[in-house]
Amino acid sequence: MPDYVQAIARLLLSAVFIVFGFIQFTNIGNYIANPAVVKAAAMTGGIVAPIVLAYLVAAINLFGGILVLVGYQTRWAAIVLIAFVALTLVFAHNFWTMDGPARAANQAHFYKNLAIIGGLLFLISVGPGRCSLEHRFSKH
Repeated sequence: MPDYVQAIARLLLSAVFIVFGFIQFTNIGNYIANPAVVKAAAMTGGIVAPIVLAYLVAAINLFGGILVLVGYQTRWAAIVLIAFVALTLVFAHNFWTMDGPARAANQAHFYKNLAIIGGLLFLISVGPGRCSLEHRFSKH
């Protein structure tokens, strides 16, 4: 695969995480009250407050996306992002519990997120490529 194709793939794959991480940090109040965040926090038995979980989600999105973008610790970042996206499928896009327009919208997000997991798995398999910080700092 040409080097520039891998770099473009990392750019496109990371964009969704970087954009949403930024949006989450700049609108953290909305995410603290997000039903998926509240539900996940409740499942911890009150050990993790929704505010902590909301900031954690924003950090995973933003910093995981940046690591994928620049190609540094790419495989580890992809593993963390896969776990995050898988949890998002269960907590936020559980379309099988919904009806009507909410079901259709969440089903679309569910399958989009499956595709993102596929892209991250591919990234784990092939690595970040030569146009990456990992390659730059590795011993050739």
